[in-house]
Amino acid sequence: MTGVIWIIQGVHYPAFEYVDRAKFKAFHMFHSNRITWIVAPVMVLELTSAFALCFTRRGWFVWNLASVVAVWCVTFFVSVPLHNQLSAHFEGTFVKKLIGTNWLRTSIWTLRSFFLIWALSWTHFRV
Repeated sequence: MTGVIWIIQGVHYPAFEYVDRAKFKAFHMFHSNRITWIVAPVMVLELTSAFALCFTRRGWFVWNLASVVAVWCVTFFVSVPLHNQLSAHFEGTFVKKLIGTNWLRTSIWTLRSFFLIWALSWTHFRV
């Protein structure tokens, strides 16, 4: 998800500003439908694996679970409502809020990736 969120943050969300306003509603519906098929299964897998790691390895993996829960909270309490507003009509302030608040998800996923690489390699190579 880290790679996906960086593409969304760096390319896709900023591109919302360049979509013809007359076609924005259809574009946003297309985006929302397509991205859900990519993101939703992976987010469920992340949550499931975070629970599994937390309860089988414990220790530092509690932070992994906390980061996944944080991403879910930002997604469903911040990003989804902004997308719902954009699905009704284009509003530049909604796009700016979406880009701004999405930095939180981008940061969490990025930090989580670094943590998981460190934690899994440390636990794997530990004697």
